[in-house]
Amino acid sequence: MLPEDTNDPTREEQLRRPPGVEDNVMNNEGNRYELSGVFIGLGVLLMVLGTLFFVGQAAGFEPGRFGWPFFVIIPGLAVSGAGLAAGGTTGERITPLGAALTMVGVILLYQNATDHFESWAYAWALVFPASIGLGRMLYGSLKGSKEMVEAGARSTLVGAALFVVGAVFFELVVGVGGFGIGLGRFGWPLGLVFVGILLLVGGLLYRRR
Repeated sequence: MLPEDTNDPTREEQLRRPPGVEDNVMNNEGNRYELSGVFIGLGVLLMVLGTLFFVGQAAGFEPGRFGWPFFVIIPGLAVSGAGLAAGGTTGERITPLGAALTMVGVILLYQNATDHFESWAYAWALVFPASIGLGRMLYGSLKGSKEMVEAGARSTLVGAALFVVGAVFFELVVGVGGFGIGLGRFGWPLGLVFVGILLLVGGLLYRRR
């Protein structure tokens, strides 16, 4: 067995390095990798979007009245894609935000096409917590995180339930869309009370879990 070389400068540097320095270096490298992934993903997506818009302009395509929500949908998809490309803590935070932005665009697309902007009275539940949960489920499924999938599924179910209950109440009882029995000038105050009760009950149930 050869004797250990005690004059190795690399080994001396490692011995002099304070505890925890290597962990900090690895964390910094991981953060730089995640951040570079965000930049790369956004760069590629912006190039693709720019090319599509250029082709559309060259072909004489105009978004018009019904196309402007895509200016919300496409950036939302871009943010979600960047989050998936980044991975790690950055991806966990960015992907659900992109999903929420995409959902806002989808809702605006429907409302703009049907002129039913009153549906925001209950459609907000599709943005939060439903779309946030969908973003977590998507990220967790692709990254193999069972915990994120389960947490996202719970948020999605809560949001879907709030949306359905809110749609029934505001459309059939309050009549925000011109249907239902309607409650005249008492409709919106009662609607606010109803939403407040839902949020209160949901918060209490979540606290007892």
